[in-house]
Amino acid sequence: MLNVEKRWLLKVVLLVLLADLFGLGCAKLPLIGGLFKKKQPPQSVVYPSETNLPPPPGVEAGKATGVVSPLPLEGPTDTGIPAAPAIRESAQPSAELQTVYFDFDSAELTDQAKATLDQNTIWLTQNPGVHVLIEGHCDERGTVEYNLNLGQRRADSVREYLVSKNLDPATLHTISYGEERPVDEGHDEAAWAKNRRVQFLVY
Repeated sequence: MLNVEKRWLLKVVLLVLLADLFGLGCAKLPLIGGLFKKKQPPQSVVYPSETNLPPPPGVEAGKATGVVSPLPLEGPTDTGIPAAPAIRESAQPSAELQTVYFDFDSAELTDQAKATLDQNTIWLTQNPGVHVLIEGHCDERGTVEYNLNLGQRRADSVREYLVSKNLDPATLHTISYGEERPVDEGHDEAAWAKNRRVQFLVY
């Protein structure tokens, strides 16, 4: 038989356990009840302090602008028909397709860009079964969302020009990476000029 003191202690422990189960333990007995309460992550982990972050690419921004997500080659094409991931992952650079460059904050094709695209058109005409991924890129200036939109407009300008040269629209797909994939990590005009571009992958 348990003596009175032990029975009293057992009752107290049982009451604490019951109170903890009903959500009362931590409020009334934090030292004991806290032993049975799941640890929560710090509030800063659940709610980041940066509240002015731009929307994730392809979510709010994509809905408003039609920008394709700049994640690795898995977004829908501009025709609205998703390409099979295995095909998109097999896309490779082509030495025959030259990169096109743009002026600052512009999606307009320069005379030099058109001349480059005319050369690209010759090769594409000779290879009618090839699908082309047209990637739009920007320099680091401007917001992430703005540069995603600008990169998409650059890619669209190139696609429209190629379509005007009687290339099959179904083989021409666009995507924007904004400022996320610079070829030059510098922070001056020489680097920015290299990053304001449209380049091509084939599959």
